[in-house]
Amino acid sequence: MDKIYKRMLIENTNILNNDDTGEKEMIQLYDITIDKKELFDKYFSMKEYEVSDLTFTNLFIWRKSYRVKYALINDFLCILARYKDNEPFALMPIGTGDIGPVIETLIEFFKERGTPLILKSLTKDMIREIESRIPGKFSYKPDRNTFDYVYLSSDLIKLEGKKYHAKRNHINKFLSLYEYTYHPLTADLIDDCIEAAENWCKKKNCQESESLEDEKTAILEALRNFEALKFKGGIIKIKDKTVAFTLGEQMTKDMAVIHVEKADPDIPGSYAVINQQFCEKEWSNVKYINREEDLGIPGLRKAKKSYHPVRMVEKHVAVLKDKE
Repeated sequence: MDKIYKRMLIENTNILNNDDTGEKEMIQLYDITIDKKELFDKYFSMKEYEVSDLTFTNLFIWRKSYRVKYALINDFLCILARYKDNEPFALMPIGTGDIGPVIETLIEFFKERGTPLILKSLTKDMIREIESRIPGKFSYKPDRNTFDYVYLSSDLIKLEGKKYHAKRNHINKFLSLYEYTYHPLTADLIDDCIEAAENWCKKKNCQESESLEDEKTAILEALRNFEALKFKGGIIKIKDKTVAFTLGEQMTKDMAVIHVEKADPDIPGSYAVINQQFCEKEWSNVKYINREEDLGIPGLRKAKKSYHPVRMVEKHVAVLKDKE
């Protein structure tokens, strides 16, 4: 194998590993730790971001699977990641001021590691900002699998009209079969949720699916850091057994985001009930609910469409053009 190509492979493998090579890096990458929530929240609060990726909770709970790192460049928060053996990428740098020099620095940082800069989860507004500062450097394409689904909270609470007939039927069947209680998530209920997550994984054979194992890791990270992450959650109990749980947080003044929702697959209607109850009890004060993306999974896409989103948060991928 060509020596230069071999070196590029090594560098690409280590791009986000912070290996100590003895050389001074042009930017310093840091691990995301729970004590950095305040720092991230400060940057995310600078603008009303509706992209579910841009929450500290999501970045923190998925940091292991995606090898998430961050850097501060010209007072912009830069988030870099790499999932498995896929190409490394960055999210939109977050800050105020001229973003051009920040992206130029990222271009050089990636270039030194033998890979072009890829930016993911870009909204159209973000693309316009990039093009206004450094036009013509990137090609863009929508990534449908990562579009966030946005719903009216009133729709998810009331489930009115013909289009929600099936959802009401699911709930009515559940109510005819079970007596349940809803509880806001508190610290003393975390172990119940962990047990429910473990039971869900046993029924879904998570050990046979790398993606389900990654999701399980993320869910457990969220639950075990419940108090520090400061999200809201809800659970459904039947005879003191937790059969469904969910968690989310407010991301803008008008929008909440649901990060996790799990229910016993053997209990019909449990997903519909936890969804409706959580929105009614915790999110009646916001106009919109972001239920994140479907990842291109057919069953998940069908489920998210069945709740009739009012719009999608479209996300795009930017790839540095070959001339760079």
